[in-house]
Amino acid sequence: MTEPATMPFTYRVRVNRRARRARISVEAHGEVVVVLPRPLAERDIQLLVSQHQDWVCARLAELETRLAQLPGSLGLYPQTVYLEAIEQDWAVEYGVLSGQRRWREVQNPRRIQLRAGDQEAAAREALQGWLQHQAKQILSPWLQDLAERLGLICTGVTVRAQKTRWGSCSASGRINLNRNLLFLPPPLVEYLLVHELCHLREPNHSSRYWQQVEKVLPDYRQRDQALRAAVEQVPLWARPGA
Repeated sequence: MTEPATMPFTYRVRVNRRARRARISVEAHGEVVVVLPRPLAERDIQLLVSQHQDWVCARLAELETRLAQLPGSLGLYPQTVYLEAIEQDWAVEYGVLSGQRRWREVQNPRRIQLRAGDQEAAAREALQGWLQHQAKQILSPWLQDLAERLGLICTGVTVRAQKTRWGSCSASGRINLNRNLLFLPPPLVEYLLVHELCHLREPNHSSRYWQQVEKVLPDYRQRDQALRAAVEQVPLWARPGA
């Protein structure tokens, strides 16, 4: 039997009963994750990873190169955070809090104080917690204000870290919003909110639906195209899995 090779990287194993097959991924922050549909013996996991070692190493090298080329504000441990949706700059201070609290906002000047130091995963988690708080405070009222102006009734708003969608609308009229909308220009956020609100009238993407969108935003096509490429504006630390 083939002996498992010694890996030049560490990895984390996660069992997902809904997964159809075993897979290996390299997350935005460089963590290697092995997803299994069912538990496996450690030796079998090691063999699986060793079979994909070259692929993982290539992805890690690509990520390292990409991180080196990114502006500091888009990396994993930013010194500043810019929320373009509301045109706010926030400085980040690492390792300045004590006790159990992970983050704190300070005004005049705006800054985010973190308990964890830079280069610590706990710092990214704290920043994501702060971002979630900001998104709830900003996006939900923004959506409700637009709904009122359009004469629509939204039954509820959920803000979370969605991996593949900027937003969605359920059959019950509840709208889900991606917290990373805060990194996008106001016109794109407005378009996404209008997009989801119009689903309250037309729950599909029929011609009648797009007519509803066009009545509100005549330039929706340009905004839709820009939104499709906007994921590059989201910092790595803010992306799900970071």
